[in-house]
This record gives sequence, C-alpha cells and structure tokens, in this order.
Amino acid sequence: MARTFRVVSFGFVNPGEVFLVAAYPPPNGGAYVSAKRPFIGADCAMVAQLLAHWGVESHLVGNALGDDALGRQTVHTLRCAGVHPHLLLRADLRTPFEVDIADRAGTRTFFVEDNRPVWQSLQDADLSAVDGADMLYVDWYVGEAALRVARYAHARGVPIFLNVEVSLQQPDQHRALIELATYAQCPMSDVHVHPENPFAIAEQLIRMGPRVVFVTRGRFGALARTHEALLECHAPEVSIVDTQGAGAVFSAAAIFGLLHGWPIEAVLRGATHTASRKCAQASLLVDAPNRSTL
Repeated sequence: MARTFRVVSFGFVNPGEVFLVAAYPPPNGGAYVSAKRPFIGADCAMVAQLLAHWGVESHLVGNALGDDALGRQTVHTLRCAGVHPHLLLRADLRTPFEVDIADRAGTRTFFVEDNRPVWQSLQDADLSAVDGADMLYVDWYVGEAALRVARYAHARGVPIFLNVEVSLQQPDQHRALIELATYAQCPMSDVHVHPENPFAIAEQLIRMGPRVVFVTRGRFGALARTHEALLECHAPEVSIVDTQGAGAVFSAAAIFGLLHGWPIEAVLRGATHTASRKCAQASLLVDAPNRSTL
C-alpha cells in the first residue's frame, strides 16, 4: 500500500478573488474582466490545497481570521478541499479580502488589505501540527514568524521547503532562515525591469546550506542547484490565461516529487511543467506531476 505523506504549510492566509483581463490598464484607465474566480491565498494556502488535491495529508497553519461569515466560509472551503486548517476564528478580528489582477502577458498584481492584527496573530500560531511531518513549507514574507516555525521544525528533524526572495545586492538578507532550509525556492519574474542573474542567485543560495535550490524564471523555465550539479529546465510554450499561483504550483509539485524520492532532474522538470500547465488555465488545481510522462 502506498504511503501517505503529511505536509504542513505555514504562512499568511486570506480569501480573495482573481480578475482576468487581456491587458493591465494604464493609470486612470480601465479594462474589461473576461473572467473572475475566488481563491484562498497566500502561497502557503495554495500549496496546501494542491497537495491535498494530489492525495497528500495536507495541514495549513496560519494567522487567525475573523469569526465572521467570510472567515467561517474560508475554513469551510479549505476543509471541503481536503485541507486540515489550523486557523483560529476570533470575534475581535475582521477577515481581510484580497483582489488580484492577472493579464495575458503573465503579469499579476495584488491588492491586500493592511489588517495588522490579523497578520500579527501568526506570531502566536500553534506549531504542534509540525511534529512528525514529512515536510514543512514556509513563506519568507511572514517575517519573524517564519524564523520561529523554521527553528521549531529544524529542532524536530522536519525537512523545510522555503519560499524566499533573495538579491545579489543584499547577500545576507534572510540568511538565518535560509540556513535552516533543506530546500529553497527563489522566484525571478521575467517581467521585472532589472532582473538579476539567476545562476548567481542559485550559487548564492546553495552556499548557505540547503540541499537543493530552485530558481524559477517564468516563461524561461527554472534552475535546480545541488552541491554537485546545476540543472536547467525550459518551460513548455503555453497560451497564458492566469499566472496567479504559478509559484505555489511549482512549490507543491517540487515537494510532491521530493517526497516520492524522484531524482532532482525529474523534480525540476515535473515542477516546471506543472506550473506551466497552471498558467494555461484559470483554476489553481492541476493534475499532479507524473514521473512516467516527464
């Protein structure tokens, strides 16, 4: 009988809606919305939903939400998706809502409510779900809370998959967090005005201690750097529909391959192709990577 893996995702959680447009409008302009879909973000929540969809026992540890209609619906939706949510509902909080705009060029712009009490509640999240997990996924942008959960997992021997942004201009930023990571993924958007060298980013990250580093490069594919080799995978050509969540799909697919013991080359190819398939559709949920078809 196949083994069931257990993964805990940690980070900010809030519901929202994605609006799909042909092109992002100029200032004071507008655009027709061709489609819209609800979602629950951020990356950690999307990773948790994907892994649950692929048969992994998926737990989500995040900030508290309001004990209001939106907060209760968010928890209900996660449970219906097969996720085990560890989210408090508090009467003194109001659940924030996010709006994302995605266009055909692959641009994704997000608008998040600045609800400090909700985001700060992540600092007090119960971490006991991490005990005995096969993997912890954590987003770097949750600040000190990320370092807290990473230290907790590291002390218990739980492998850590870190989603982190790094820059060659600030080589020591997030070092304490990266040094705890078993695997690290760094996104490099191909729409940035001044993108840095992805190969140099991979070298910088691997020197900090992770076993494997992934650098995603949008339509140019992705890199994987181990202590022995550098691998590159080109992205298949797809017609862009919605890039929101592509990074989370890559993370979930990489975790899926790593848990199943695939060679790093297969993990990289599976994650790259799965993320590309997501960009060709509006829905977050795609089929799990299948090593036999890579």
